[in-house]
This record gives sequence, structure tokens and C-alpha cells, in this order.
Amino acid sequence: MPNAPVQPVGTAVSSPPRSNTVVVVLAFSGIVVSLMQTLVIPLVPVLPALLGASAADSAWAITTTLLAGAVATPVVGRLGDMYGKRRMLQVIMAMGAAAAVIAFAIAAFLPRKPAIS
Repeated sequence: MPNAPVQPVGTAVSSPPRSNTVVVVLAFSGIVVSLMQTLVIPLVPVLPALLGASAADSAWAITTTLLAGAVATPVVGRLGDMYGKRRMLQVIMAMGAAAAVIAFAIAAFLPRKPAIS
């Protein structure tokens, strides 16, 4: 084969990611996102009592989670294209961890209510 490209000695040829792996990761990510979007749905019956508000007012808790996800998904996707997907994933994970710590700290100082049964 006289026209075959010559590979210099000592250089590695990187292969593209396997398409099956990419499909599995994307499918798993889609499931995780859809589960996170509907995480508050099982709380609908007890949400007014937990928030101390009317049913109409507590419905906004569901709307805001869906709205935040609908706005954040394309924005974070664009930022991932601009600054790197790994960096944006790390930022989002750090924000989630910080939010969990803040929620835990706030819950520690709130007065205890009787359990809803």
C-alpha cells in the first residue's frame, strides 16, 4: 500500500469513545434528570401541612422545581459547551452539595413539628 498514511513511532492513536458507552451514559442521565424533576410529586398531599399554607399556595413548590429545571437545563448545557462539561458538572455538584448542607443546617434550627401520618 504505497498511499497508506505513515504513523510516526511512539505516537498513540486515540480511538473515539464507543457509541454504546455514550448511549448508556446519556440514557442514565435522562432517567436521573426525569426522576429529579418529579421528586416533589409524592409530597403533594402533605405539602400544605408541611409548608403551613393553602393547597393553592403550595402548588407553587411543584411549579418552581419544574420551572427551575426547564430554565437551568439549556443554560447549563450552553455553559458546558463554553467552559467544559466536566467543569460545569463539578460546579453543579458543588452547588447541590452546598444546598444540602444549608438545608440541613436550617432544619437543625427549626422547631420540631409532630410527624404527619
